[in-house]
Amino acid sequence: MKGAAAAAAALTLGVPGMAQAQRQQQPQAQPPMQGLVTVTMGSRRYSTPDGGVRFVFDRSGGRAALLRFEGDDEVHVLLPEMGTAGDEIYRNEDRSIMLRVTSQGGVIVYTRQNRTGAPVSEMASAPPITPQVIAAAQMQERVRNLQIRAARAVGQPVQFIVPAQMSGPVTGLVIDAAERVAEGLSAAPITNVRRVVISLGRQPAAVLRGNTLFVQVAPEMGYAGRPSSNAIRNVVTGAVQGPEN
Repeated sequence: MKGAAAAAAALTLGVPGMAQAQRQQQPQAQPPMQGLVTVTMGSRRYSTPDGGVRFVFDRSGGRAALLRFEGDDEVHVLLPEMGTAGDEIYRNEDRSIMLRVTSQGGVIVYTRQNRTGAPVSEMASAPPITPQVIAAAQMQERVRNLQIRAARAVGQPVQFIVPAQMSGPVTGLVIDAAERVAEGLSAAPITNVRRVVISLGRQPAAVLRGNTLFVQVAPEMGYAGRPSSNAIRNVVTGAVQGPEN
């Protein structure tokens, strides 16, 4: 684990421009917007009439909202903006619309299977979406499993290096970041990534250097402090270029 800590320190000090690369992938926080629709706040559970799409929409953490679909481990970080006719639109870091709150208070969800949107109803309150608290022994097992998953995706061994001496909630966020990496690698048709180094910092970032993917996690930002699986896929496929050395 001493080697892991050294590698994590090397990421913070030795990889220039990670914050700049992050700005190409993650939406930046902005002051609260005026005139947005006022509907039920906090964390709520929603469903389409047929129950085919169920999700938790959490707006208890400030400007950024969180969305997690039932059956999907990924937490989507969404930022609101004003739409036409007073609607409130929530987009992910790819600028894709995932949720719309109409001026009448209705909620519409957008998925890959339904790009035109489907109305949903509020079912019940839900616990806020927060990272898991993971013990050190459990973390090591999760990392080993993710290495196996990533190796199957790319056809070659992939080593994951994570920081040492983390608290439970931070460990949960780092493991979530590692899971997003594994998912992003699985979605990439071809990648030469053989090593993933995850460190802690002030801004989320992902930069590819040769066959090493450097990922920076900002624990104070919660789920908004780690790159999404889409961001990872874009970086490893070259859809988002990091800064030049």
